[in-house]
Amino acid sequence: MKQFFTVLITCLLVLSSARSLFAQRPAATPAATPAPTDSTRQIRSAADTIPETVRRNGIRVGTSTLTPEDGSASLDTARVTPAQEAKIRKIVPRKATIRSLILPGLGQIYNRQYWKLPFIYGGLVGAVYSFQWNQNLYNQYLTGYREAFFSNVNSQYNAKVAVVRERVLTVQQLKRATDQFQRQRDLTVILTAVGWALNAVEANVAAHMKTFDLSDDISMNVHPNILPLPGTGIIPGVRVAFTFK
Repeated sequence: MKQFFTVLITCLLVLSSARSLFAQRPAATPAATPAPTDSTRQIRSAADTIPETVRRNGIRVGTSTLTPEDGSASLDTARVTPAQEAKIRKIVPRKATIRSLILPGLGQIYNRQYWKLPFIYGGLVGAVYSFQWNQNLYNQYLTGYREAFFSNVNSQYNAKVAVVRERVLTVQQLKRATDQFQRQRDLTVILTAVGWALNAVEANVAAHMKTFDLSDDISMNVHPNILPLPGTGIIPGVRVAFTFK
């Protein structure tokens, strides 16, 4: 019996040694847990490493003329010669406004919008005709009012009367007619001045619209940038900005 237990213990020791020899060992030691870092400081320090010239000057793509600061790059469009530029007619809004203030319609002629002239001069002719018509009637009724005011009482009408435009009118009627045509004459002058000013404003706005760039020219600016991502930290990136002219 004693020999049996001895053999059993020997076998168990042999099996234990063999298991330790053939057991699978880990391929690598696990890495230690990294210490927490301030992501705000990382973004600030990474952004500061970008050169100031790179952050300020982007890459401009488009049909517009490039004029780099260092002067090393060439222009991406053909230059216009002085002779060609002299032939190009440039509209200046200030000149259109001054011309319209001098005489209605001159600003529109400067802008080459001749179709507006009939409306402008039609309104001007109407204003002059209205002024003359009201001024003429005002003078007639004013003369009749003075005549009736300094005359004797007419026995037939039992009032001071005068004949104006083949009508017999009393002093009160002549006074009302005189005041009416005086107001209409003054209103015509005010409306003519307002129309004159509106004519200059319209010429200025039209000149601005003619000089406004409505082409499909699109420029693009490309800048390096730092993009923060949650859980990842920061990664390098590119910022693209489109400009519609």
